[in-house]
Amino acid sequence: MRTWKFLAAISLLASLLPITAVGQQPQQTFDTGMIPGGHILLPDGELRANVFLISDAGGWGALEQEKAEALVAKGAAIVGIDFPSYLRALQSDAGSCVYMISDVEALAHQVQRAAGATSYKPPIIAGVGEGAALALAMISQSPAATIGEAVAVDPQAGIPLDKVLCTPASKTRSDGRTIYGFVDGSLPAAVTVRFSRAAPLAGRDHVRQLAQTHPAIDLNDADAAPMDALAQILADRIDVSSGSDDPLGLPITVLETKPTMDAMAIIYSGDGGWRDLDKQVGGALQGMGIPVIGVDSLRYFWSERKPQETADDLARIIEAYRKEWNVRHVLLAGYSFGADLLPATYNLLSDEDKARVRQLTLMALSRRVDYEISVEGWLGLAGGASTGDPVADIEKIDPRIVQCIYGRDEDDDPCPALTRRGVEAIGIDGGHHFDGDYEALAQRIIGSLKTRLASLK
Repeated sequence: MRTWKFLAAISLLASLLPITAVGQQPQQTFDTGMIPGGHILLPDGELRANVFLISDAGGWGALEQEKAEALVAKGAAIVGIDFPSYLRALQSDAGSCVYMISDVEALAHQVQRAAGATSYKPPIIAGVGEGAALALAMISQSPAATIGEAVAVDPQAGIPLDKVLCTPASKTRSDGRTIYGFVDGSLPAAVTVRFSRAAPLAGRDHVRQLAQTHPAIDLNDADAAPMDALAQILADRIDVSSGSDDPLGLPITVLETKPTMDAMAIIYSGDGGWRDLDKQVGGALQGMGIPVIGVDSLRYFWSERKPQETADDLARIIEAYRKEWNVRHVLLAGYSFGADLLPATYNLLSDEDKARVRQLTLMALSRRVDYEISVEGWLGLAGGASTGDPVADIEKIDPRIVQCIYGRDEDDDPCPALTRRGVEAIGIDGGHHFDGDYEALAQRIIGSLKTRLASLK
């Protein structure tokens, strides 16, 4: 069963807070989790950024409110966080370790939906002093493609929280604080750190140590006062946020490699976006000689798409990258939300493009199709009416090209029943996430693709 989202929903729904937005927005109610409410500000016009602004040790005051309102005027939605209140909430968490990112991500979804965002903006986490230290600690436990950037001015060394954070990163206790390193490898988000003349020496030393193992950290000095420096960086981020570097004007990730099988893959992510399973499977296929286009479903379906529009954009991807990589065949795959919409999308392709799709891989399929990411659906709750049933759409597809992969712990998965039509159904140990063995998952996908391509010879 898909219990992880349900449990997250229960945790979040425990904290319902009414918020009054800046401008002419009506009163809103958000599930904030452990994040203290009361300082959520929405812009009147187009949303250009979403900033989680964490106060220093003194709490949320007039200066923080002033800077927040100035950023809102530039088009940012602000979640203002009172550091002392947040610290108390984190300390009282009943878990064996504290995980902050789920609340941040869930609240970002809600706030941006309330602001009328036409596309999802990964949130920026920012702060001064203690708030800056907490922003850096969040990076220590954040998955990739979840936080847009962490901006820290004059961070302290570590955070004054007795409870440990949920992270494999290094942890060192010193003078009542825990100093966190970053997880090995690439940063999960951009990190910008500035030091004013008043910056604490221990904080400087800590960030310099982080930069030794993570040179991508943008580290420099600031001439302005700490809050002024932070506000200027955030204002600059908002100013450049309207541009787009997305290929084809679509939220896609391109994983280049020299094709070894005369095939390319197009993978539609789950509703969490291009990360975790989707990203890992895509990388594994790339390593096996299949170039990959990853479609970020969170961003693409943030606003409602029409089924034919989705199919037309898929056709554009096939056309552009089939020529770019000089390949004849397409592996079309989707996970969860992405899997649910692919059968209907495939059925709306032209006959020529259908013929190019040699394998349709559906991972963690359900019986519901949506063309828009909903807060309710992301939390695992019942949303609005769906637009169809993927199983009914599969009935219209040649079963010889369909591969349906499911976790054996998912007792409601429709894959096993599809075998009666000749669909390839593969059960893998685990639940919705297949126990995290993404390399083995990619091997099952590519093994079947090789068989299907060989049958063409």
